[in-house]
Amino acid sequence: MKLQKIRITLVFLLILLFGSCSSSRNFLEVKKIKEYPKTEFVATLENPIPKNKNAVYCVTLLYAWNEVRNTLKTALEVPAELKEAQKDLVLLNNSTSFKDVLDKSEYTVKGIIEGNSVKTEAEFNKSLPFEFELHSFDNELIFEGKKVSSFGVFGEDKEAEKAIKILQYENDDEFILKLKSKDKLHEIILFKTQESFESFAQMNEKVQEKIDATSDEKYEEETAWKFHLSDKDEIVIPKFNFNIENNFTTIEGNTVRSIFPRQDYIIETAWQRTAFVMDEKGAKIESKAKVVMKSMAVLKPEVKHPKKMRFDKPFFVLLKKVDSTTPYFTIFVNNAELMVKE
Repeated sequence: MKLQKIRITLVFLLILLFGSCSSSRNFLEVKKIKEYPKTEFVATLENPIPKNKNAVYCVTLLYAWNEVRNTLKTALEVPAELKEAQKDLVLLNNSTSFKDVLDKSEYTVKGIIEGNSVKTEAEFNKSLPFEFELHSFDNELIFEGKKVSSFGVFGEDKEAEKAIKILQYENDDEFILKLKSKDKLHEIILFKTQESFESFAQMNEKVQEKIDATSDEKYEEETAWKFHLSDKDEIVIPKFNFNIENNFTTIEGNTVRSIFPRQDYIIETAWQRTAFVMDEKGAKIESKAKVVMKSMAVLKPEVKHPKKMRFDKPFFVLLKKVDSTTPYFTIFVNNAELMVKE
């Protein structure tokens, strides 16, 4: 029995900018996170995913934090008596999920010491045009009751398969797609699932687990249909466009301690801006983060069936290097606030 419908509505894990219907691929003017009440930035892959909201992660804040260590030439710790009250800072300081997710040539960091202040910055931008331009759709996708702009492919399309790969398919609410970039070192993963996860790190482990578990299916006659587009399949993905800045208020005002020399610092600024666009032509991302700290007093020592893969319910988006298991950017899409309106 032929695979009949693959409808993939990819709602990026990145924050979908649901407020613009412009066909321009330029980044929007930056807006503050408070203008998106249904969206939150998370500092690390290990942070809890907020309930009933979009969640956006980008690696730049971790790069800026690591540059604090490099600038001070010492490790950092959260004072034991403050760990319970400063849980987000503990996660930031303990996270290693920034390592090896981008090549050193793909991002920049800098840090300086001015008087009793330490200031660091990190930024990167990446353009990921698809191997093959997909089709733009009108009046084709409704996400959580809201009509959004979309793109993708209908039916068997050998050219489109140059840009899309089905990595795993269980049913129309449980599947994983890969969007192929002309940059062979990067890939875009779209994961639609009904499962819930405590963190992006937990979600990423599940993605790898599911992909590994299907490694043999694509070669078995009974299940090979799951991995190829047929004449009645559909893939429908929402378009994204947003540019948001955020201050991590649960980190600002916290205290961190350098190991040598032992000295306490107050975190005055933990800021990040992330812009993201995804449409039928591809994806592009731009992100920058800043950390400013001020020192305090010195311390003393199945059956074939049509697949309808629509991203019309909560899902995840991951951007990562092909040879890395850890993403440098992820989004949990819980609502249509960040999507492009029709």
